[in-house]
Amino acid sequence: MNDIVHFGKKSHIMGCAWRINLAPLVAARAAQPHPAIGWTAMWLKALALVSQRRPELRTLYLPFPWARLYLRRETVCTIVIERTWQGASALFFEQFAAPEKRSLRELDDALRQLKQAPVESVGSFRRLIRIARLPVILRRLIWSFGLNWSGPLRAKHVGICALNPFPAGGSITQTAMPAAFMLYYGLIEPNGDAQIQTFYDHRIMDGVELYRIVRDLEATMNREIVAELERVPASV
Repeated sequence: MNDIVHFGKKSHIMGCAWRINLAPLVAARAAQPHPAIGWTAMWLKALALVSQRRPELRTLYLPFPWARLYLRRETVCTIVIERTWQGASALFFEQFAAPEKRSLRELDDALRQLKQAPVESVGSFRRLIRIARLPVILRRLIWSFGLNWSGPLRAKHVGICALNPFPAGGSITQTAMPAAFMLYYGLIEPNGDAQIQTFYDHRIMDGVELYRIVRDLEATMNREIVAELERVPASV
């Protein structure tokens, strides 16, 4: 996290809070056979579907060796996962490439596995542990190259957009994540109202485009995700 904060402070990130309503999705999830698909899987799939229509969600700004934008064909979304490691709470990150091509049940099963499997058995978690053990100058060089020089490398190991939950009723005033787009989501109220917060790289998109993305995300959750949820069989 020390390295992430170091590079996150160099990002040109703007933040906005939004209220959306997901009543159709709440009703569809309540009618789903047990176990219900988790909210993270649904947010992940919806964000990936929206990104196929909104290239800004698949774009990175790279400052070196010259300033440029890198547009990727597929979505790569980072999920923030809290795990207990060596007796302490720690944050780990996993990248999902092209989640729009995977089913909700498949995504949900993968997320459950990331939360339950031994930390050292997950490749991306092991990579973070290995890098964290290096001297600070080597860590910063690795992070700098991955974040600022290579679009494919950054997309693969850091992601383009990111998802992170926050407590119900909470508020995030800033983010340290050096992501081009970050979505924080809380619990959904019984009537479907939801508070979300977004952070975005102002060099890639502006506030008007962000508004369109948020409304597209709300519609996608209540349309495509509801339609797939109604077809999801019970887990075996």
